[in-house]
Amino acid sequence: MNTPELKMRGVGHAYALKSVLEDIHLDLPAGRVVALVGPSGCGKTTLLHLAAGLLALRTGAIENGFRKPAVMFQQPRLLPWKTARDNIALGLKAAGLPRAECISRAQTMGHTVGLDAQALDQFPYALSGGMQSRTALARALVLEPDLLLMDEPFSALDIGLKAQLHRLLLDHQAQRGLAVLMITHDLMEAVRLADSVLVMASDPGRIAHRIELTAPALARDDAFVHRTTAELLQAPTVRTCFGLEVLPPDATVACDGAATVVSIGLAQPRAKKGFSC
Repeated sequence: MNTPELKMRGVGHAYALKSVLEDIHLDLPAGRVVALVGPSGCGKTTLLHLAAGLLALRTGAIENGFRKPAVMFQQPRLLPWKTARDNIALGLKAAGLPRAECISRAQTMGHTVGLDAQALDQFPYALSGGMQSRTALARALVLEPDLLLMDEPFSALDIGLKAQLHRLLLDHQAQRGLAVLMITHDLMEAVRLADSVLVMASDPGRIAHRIELTAPALARDDAFVHRTTAELLQAPTVRTCFGLEVLPPDATVACDGAATVVSIGLAQPRAKKGFSC
């Protein structure tokens, strides 16, 4: 049996006369996580929507061998008149499953992502932002997708909750061989979760830098993530993509999770830059 795969070859897109994507090449086989990182406006969301079939392809080719894709958007997009449990069950209901099975599976997945019975009974307005994000993640995972497309779903969360959902996603991905294509502005998040990190440049959006991470995501500790992120931030192409000054040859970068610290030469004091990673 062939391994399912998402392939993009020479993909481009434009809105009216404005070109937003150009010559995108991407491979995502089952069991792998690919992160798209880049500045605002570089076409990341457009690329994700093309992969999801939400936009008509203009140029190039997309081959999607996955049969059960699911999308998790940046905003939870929960129906306000339904409880968390019923929001999780929406896709199952649309698939025609009996209500009792929908509710049972929704409740089980809700518990898996850390929602107790009381939270599952609540309407979205009564849920914290973190609980809404958990509900949205459960709604995607309960469908047992083979491809998960994620548009910055963790960007508004605090560092502790983000770490919990990262672990939930990685555990589920490892158990089921799920393929994940995710968008993030956060280089550290990309290094923590992805097997391949693709850094995009803008005007038009294109892939300017690729890094392959061989260490299994579940085995990466904070030291590995900080070190690898710092190394990535030293690449001139990556810095140019984000509008950062290209470092002189003797500069080094360290990343502690809160700020990037740049050291230039042995005798120079360390100067903190305002680029979060």
